[in-house]
Amino acid sequence: MRYITILALIFNCAVSSSDVKNTTTATKKERIRNSAIWGTEEDVKILVDLEGVESESIETLETQFNEILETEFITQKKFYLDTDLWKSVVTQSSAEIQSNYFIQWEDESRNEFLTCYKKYLEWENIAKKQKDYFSKNLCTIPVQLEFYKEELGNKVCLGNSNIELIFSSYSIAPFTELQFVIPETKVNGEGCSNFKIDKESYRVGSNELKKMARVMSDDSIKKFSSSAIAKKKKINATYK
Repeated sequence: MRYITILALIFNCAVSSSDVKNTTTATKKERIRNSAIWGTEEDVKILVDLEGVESESIETLETQFNEILETEFITQKKFYLDTDLWKSVVTQSSAEIQSNYFIQWEDESRNEFLTCYKKYLEWENIAKKQKDYFSKNLCTIPVQLEFYKEELGNKVCLGNSNIELIFSSYSIAPFTELQFVIPETKVNGEGCSNFKIDKESYRVGSNELKKMARVMSDDSIKKFSSSAIAKKKKINATYK
């Protein structure tokens, strides 16, 4: 009887361990791309590229407010926040000429940004009340950068990086802002060993940050993905 009890305990522990492992794996996958928000993989497969992307333009601050990084002034004016049903939220940086990389905000980094934005609002509220004028690192978020060059053809180079978000408050308008600092990043992939993404920075004011947080929110993404998938399903059902 004792041996039967011991075997039963071992079996139960093995099943529990397997359940924990499966749950952990599922949680990890869900963290990368939450299907309840983005739609299931099966739903997304029925879409084509143009039906799966929505873009929002985010304005940066005027050139004269930009700091000097190394020896060059940053002259960026705007960047584009694309909601892509395959790659989560993708940010394309732009200036007078188009930059050559995308920032991919997978669900984990997207959620970290939204948490950071809440912290930004808290700091902004305190700074306004106490009239504190300062700059300080607010948070650092790991992201993946997708690099492209015409000479590479269809090849894609990927690099892991960390965006530093710096909070600043001033006695003049704009009262608060968030500076996005992208460090020099090496990229990997076939034929990519000679390429890197140069250090870059752009600064975004409070109003544009609010727009950015809205675009990256769960509610906004779910509304967009549900609408895109429902429209495609209706077309497929109508035209058989």
